[in-house]
Formats: sequence, structure tokens, C-alpha cells
Amino acid sequence: MKIYPTPTNETERLKALKAYSVLDTLSEKEYDAITQLASYICDTPIALVSLIDEERQWFKSTVGLEASETPRNISFCQYTIMGDDIFEVANALESELFSENPLVTGNPDIRFYAGAPLRNKEGYNLGSLCVIDTKARSLTDDQKKALQLLAAQVVSLLDLRKKNSDFLDSQKELDNFIELSVDLVCIANVDGMLYKVNPAFTTVLGYSKEELAGSSFMNLVHPDDLAMTFKEVEKLAQGEMSISFENRYRCKNGDYIVLSWNTSPNPVTGNLYCIARNITKEKIAEQNLIDGNNLLEESQRIAKIGSWKFNLTTNDLVWSDGHYRIFEMDKLPSNELYKTYRDLVHKDDLIKLDKVNEKALKTGENFKVKYRIVLPNERIKHILEIGQPFKNEKGEVIELKGIIQDITEITVAEREITQKTKEIKDIRSALDESAIVSISDQNGLLTFVNDNFCTVSKYSHNELIGRDQRTITGYFSKDGTKEILNTIVQGNVWKGEIKNSAKDGSSYWEKMTIVPFLDEMNKPYQYISISTDISDQKNAEENLTDALVSLEKKNKELDEFAYVVSHDLKAPLRAINNLSEWIVEDMPNMPQDVISNFDLLRGRVLRMENLINGVLEYARIGRIALEKEDIDLKELLDQIIDSIVPKEGFEIKVSDNFPVIESEKILLQQVFSNLISNAVKYSNKPVGEIECIYESLPDYHQFTIKDNGPGIAEEYHEKIFKVFQTIEARDVKESTGVGLSIVKKIVEEKGGTIHIESQENKGCSFIFTFPK
Repeated sequence: MKIYPTPTNETERLKALKAYSVLDTLSEKEYDAITQLASYICDTPIALVSLIDEERQWFKSTVGLEASETPRNISFCQYTIMGDDIFEVANALESELFSENPLVTGNPDIRFYAGAPLRNKEGYNLGSLCVIDTKARSLTDDQKKALQLLAAQVVSLLDLRKKNSDFLDSQKELDNFIELSVDLVCIANVDGMLYKVNPAFTTVLGYSKEELAGSSFMNLVHPDDLAMTFKEVEKLAQGEMSISFENRYRCKNGDYIVLSWNTSPNPVTGNLYCIARNITKEKIAEQNLIDGNNLLEESQRIAKIGSWKFNLTTNDLVWSDGHYRIFEMDKLPSNELYKTYRDLVHKDDLIKLDKVNEKALKTGENFKVKYRIVLPNERIKHILEIGQPFKNEKGEVIELKGIIQDITEITVAEREITQKTKEIKDIRSALDESAIVSISDQNGLLTFVNDNFCTVSKYSHNELIGRDQRTITGYFSKDGTKEILNTIVQGNVWKGEIKNSAKDGSSYWEKMTIVPFLDEMNKPYQYISISTDISDQKNAEENLTDALVSLEKKNKELDEFAYVVSHDLKAPLRAINNLSEWIVEDMPNMPQDVISNFDLLRGRVLRMENLINGVLEYARIGRIALEKEDIDLKELLDQIIDSIVPKEGFEIKVSDNFPVIESEKILLQQVFSNLISNAVKYSNKPVGEIECIYESLPDYHQFTIKDNGPGIAEEYHEKIFKVFQTIEARDVKESTGVGLSIVKKIVEEKGGTIHIESQENKGCSFIFTFPK
């Protein structure tokens, strides 16, 4: 079996050959020129550029031969690629290797062959440049040298072709890359004119290539970003080699997107090569992240929450802004923060806090602890801290992380709630002690009764719970029930008195308040009833009503009796008075002492009649209802003074500020008349002085009747207001001793007071008040 020659680096050689991408390509004049030149120089009819692959030798260029390839195993060139020099066969018929070769024994009848290997710069023999003749012969040295030079030129053409091919491939790949790129790619000049844009440019912005080509990209830039964009382009115009910036571009639909640009200029042409990426989503995500962080920060501020972490390896303590805010501190270096933090913790809580941390480090368990901090102004804040230990791969705790919350308001509120709860319990206890309490659901069924309810109704708890009170204890009339239900069902409080029936058939009265409890829809869901047992009060009221009826009857009988008595007493007094007057008239010459006795008799009769009238008036005060009317007190006093005070021997002063008031005129007339009459009656000065004074007090009218009379000693200040009491003997000053008693009773019946300010021989002031 014949063995064919193969280079030791055959695999690499074939790979290098295929890298030139020249096999099976069309003829090229540059190669044809070389084969023609080789044929001419070597004076041979045939010249070939032969490239040898696995199975064949393929001819890139031929002169004098029409075949495009022959099998490798019969080729002369397979021996040429085995060496570095020219391989020459002078007479193939005489050659052991080729004498039986079909290319020798048949067409094209090769007798002479000389080939120079096509060796590239990497050292691989790709094929050969060969010359062939049908006659035996040999080449001269110059021809051999020329053949080698031409072979080198073929290799140069192959290398140049490869470079061009690589460039074209690279250009094609680049074009494909640009065409397929999702980034926006364009070429423009420094004036903003767009020369070329890739499909992504049109896809993202929505414009066609025709709309963009020849237009200025500045027309698409957001107005607010124009100044910044001009500034960046100016940097490129001034020679800066590369810039990166962001701006907003208007899409065809009017929306704006955010583009991130990387741009470089061509120093020769001045063109700008620009690549942009649509980062609108990233910007939105970034803004959402910022908004989220702001929201988190705001939420922490509102919730009064802060976060922290402590590195046990470096002893670095880190706080969030919320943590600093809660502790009312400015930010501190990590090495100072820990000490400042511990200084703020209340000394009584520091030990507890350390124990919690020690346990967490030892067990690796999460922890929760409450403690206090004391601020520089002595204010105390209550802190809730929740922490979590973090371990390394060895199971050792290396870091603590957690949050804190300012629970001062919550703590204070809890204390207040605790206090209020205690107060409510105390109130409930007090109610249970003193009141009858029950709770009903929205259907009126009892859900709670206290012991007082059971005691007064004589029912047990079990007999009452779940029952409608109206069916077991109520005396409710149909109209009364309707009134109560209409009030409480509308969410209003009902107050009133109710008569109930006890289990043994006895009755009892309650003064009751029913309060509806409302849900979020403002509808009652239960009712609480608080009442007191007023049975004794009701019995007393019934007794009082009976007593008042009886008293009214007796008063009526007393009035009738007083009228009869006064009539029966006054009749003989008038007869005595008339008889004495007749005697004096019939006997004008009676002795003077007898006339004086008759005068004394008539005076006593008049005193007796005044006494009877005074007693009647005193008895009637407060028992007869009088209508109120508007009274001009200044006018009333003028009328009383005009009728009582003599024209001579007295000086009267009445203040100008006496008001108009609403009251019973007859009563005030009696009071002022009695007081002014006494001032006139007991005056002991040549000129009597009487002064009427008014002063307005917050809830009262205050009146003063002042005189310059003999005055009243202090021991008589209370006595003179009693019935039938006088200071001087009635024979000295005519008096019944009833007038001041009437005054005092009127004033006090109206809710006022009266007293005297006086010293003996220094005048007297009667001061009394009337409610406004």
C-alpha cells in the first residue's frame, strides 16, 4: 500500500488554510497576473496557484490548464508542502514517485514540475505556486528565485485578502451588532445633526429613520435639559474624548424618556459616536426607591421608630436617623456613640438592659426589652427595643440588629388607662353599693344585674338574666313604654321615674337613667340602666301631698276664722270709739281730765284695731300668691314719702340709681312704708333726716333706709323684729310692735336678708336685700 506524505502540523495547517476563506472562490486578476508572470519567467505552458485541503488540491489561478482541482493523492504539490524549498521534478517518466501517475501517463502529460511552497507568517504551507511543462527540463537559479518571490507575493495576497475579509466580517458583525442592539446608537455632528441611527433609535422614540436623518437631536431634548446638553456637547467640541450624561428625549407620542449617553468624537471628522440606553424604568425604580425610603423614614418618624446595629467584632454602633431623632441627638462617630447611649439610659434600667444583651449573646435568641432614657433637660422617655443576634459560620454571635420605638405616649396612656380602669372599678363598686344597675342587649333582654337589683326586685340573678325586665318587674303603660323605646332606640338618654313590681307582689319606685351604647354605625347595641330606689321619697311625697291638702284646708279655715275674729273684735271697738265720740260731742263742758281720758280711750281703740290688722297681715304673708309686675322703685318711694313724711321738719334724700325691677309691688310697698314710717315716728331731731340708698350686688338688690334719729342699742337689734316687741312704752310712742316683724317676714320669704347698723343716739340704718 502506497503511503502519501502529510505534514506533521496537518491539522493546524488545514485550520490556517480555512481561516483565509479562499477555497472555491472566484478567480481574481491579482492571482491570475502572478501565474501568468510565473509562466512567462519559467517559460512553461502551465502555471498554477494550488491550495491543498484534506482531499484535493484546488486551483485559485491557472494558466494553460482548464481543470479547477485534482485529487490530493495524485498531486505533485502534496510533496511541495512537505518542505521549505522549491520541489522540482526534471523528468516525471524517470521518477519513481510519478512515472505511473495518471497526470504523467495521461492528460496533461506532465514531464516537468517545479513548485514553491506558499508559506504564511505562522509557518504553515498552504499550497504551492507551480510551473509545469510537457517536456523534461529544469529551472535556472534565477527562475527558481523568481518563483519563490512570486510565491511570497501570493501569500501576501492571501494575507491581504484575509485582512480584508476579517475587516468585512468585523464590519458586518459590527453592523449586525448595531442593528440588533437594544441601545440607541447614532452618528451626529457637534451641531446636533443626526447622520445615522440604528433601529433601536426609531423603535424607542417612535420616529422613522427618514424623520430623524438630517434633523437636530436638540429638537428632541426636554427644554429643561437643553442647557446641560449644550454644555456636554461643547466639551466634546473642545477635545474631550469621552463624556457620559443623562437627559430626557421626547418620543413621537409626546412622552419623555430618560436616556443615559456615552459619547466620543472622531478627531478627524469631528463626528460624534453616541450610544444611549433607555433608563426610564430604572429612573422610575430609583425614584420609587427614594420615595419608598422617604416613606419609610416618614413612617418611622410618625411611628417613632428607629433602627440600629452593633458589630461585636469592631464594637461599631450604627443608628438610623429615626434612632437619633428619638434620642434627640446629633449624629456622632461610632466610637463615641456607644458611651453616649449608655450615659442616657436610666441607671436603674442599665443593669436590666445588660442582662438581656448578655442572654441574647449567649443563647442567640431574639430579645425584647423596655427601658427609660433621661434626656439632658431631665425629661424621661420610655423605649421599647427589639433585637436579633446574627451568627457567623462557626455559630458565634458577631452582630446585633434591631429596632427601637418611643413608647412614652403609649406608656403614659397605659398608666392613665390603668388609673381610669381603677376609677371605673371604684365607680362600679360605688354604684353597686348605692345604685340599682342593669345592662340589656339591643332586644331588651337583661345580660347583667347587680345585687341591689336582686334585693329590691326580690328576684335571683338566674331568674333575671336573659329575661325582658318589662315582663317580670314593669308597671309600664303602653304609652310609657313607647316613649322610652322611641328615646333610647334613637341613641338618646332617657331619664324618668318608674314604678316596678317585686317578685312578692309589692311595688317599688325607681328614679332611672337609661344610657344607650352605640356601635360604629351609631346604632344602640346595649343599654345600661342606673337607678335609685325612691320608694321612701314617693311615700313621703304622697304623705306631703296629703299634708299640704290638709294644711291648705286648715289655712282656709284659719283665714275664715281670722276674718270672723277680726270682724267680731273690730265691731265692739268701733262701737266704743263711736260712743266715746258721741259723749264728747253731747257733753262739751266736761272737765279737761275727762276729755283727756276719752282721747286716751279712742287712742287705745285705734291701737287695738291696728294691732288686729297687723296680725292679719303678718299671718297672710307667704300664703297668698301675688302677681309680679315691673316696679319703678324711685316712683314708688316718692309716693310713700309724699303720703307718710310731713312736709316740714324732715329732709328726704333718695338715690338716683333706684332701678325698675319685677316683683310683688304690695310687698315692697309694705317694707318701705314700715321702715320710713318708723324713721318719722321715732325722729327726735328738730330736722329729721331720712336717706334712701340703693346698691346692686351680684345676685341681689340691696336697699338702705337711714335716719338721724335716736338710734337703737345693739342689744335690741334682734328683738325689734319679733312680734309685739317695742323699745319704748306704747304710752310714749304709739306702736303695735308688728311692723318690723312684717318687714322681716316679707324679706325672708322672698329669699333676702335684713339687719340693722346702729348705735344709740347715732341714728339707724335698716339694710335689706331682694333677689334679682
